[in-house]
Amino acid sequence: MQLITPIIYLILAIFLLWVALSFRNASNSFAPFVPCRKKELPRIFEVINPKDGEIFYDLGCGDGRVVFYAARNFPVKAIGIELSLFFFLYCWFKHIFLADKGNITFKLKDLFYEDLSNADAIYVYGMPKVLEEKLRYKLEKELKKGARVIAYGFPIKGLEPESVRQPDENHKKSIYLYRF
Repeated sequence: MQLITPIIYLILAIFLLWVALSFRNASNSFAPFVPCRKKELPRIFEVINPKDGEIFYDLGCGDGRVVFYAARNFPVKAIGIELSLFFFLYCWFKHIFLADKGNITFKLKDLFYEDLSNADAIYVYGMPKVLEEKLRYKLEKELKKGARVIAYGFPIKGLEPESVRQPDENHKKSIYLYRF
């Protein structure tokens, strides 16, 4: 019994360190974890208007709620890219055990190493500096003609949005639609 207690503390300490490192890595790369409010999802997807058979990406998918919403409500292949091991595992377990078995894929990956050339629609919630200095160039280089990108909350400086859905009394953030 004396040996079990230190082992439990060691396992707990390793787990907490792993969670802390996962959060740190995720917040340093693209954006800190800020989940999309559920009441914003219909508004976001009204703007992006996914079509039958399209490939939809959520870059930095966090808890996966945008990916699950896309797969549950539209006939798309929904792909979530997440760098944080903690959030990736959360999404993976939720997909396997709790969620619909729709056309969903989660990838544990740095979004800047994912080939987006097959994307039809992309959702992104990132910090302005990273959107402008890194993501914009990746999108311009890789996206096919007609691909759509929703930038939630912040514009992608250097790109001209096709449309902007302004916040109102029920919705707190702007939605920027870009077409490539």
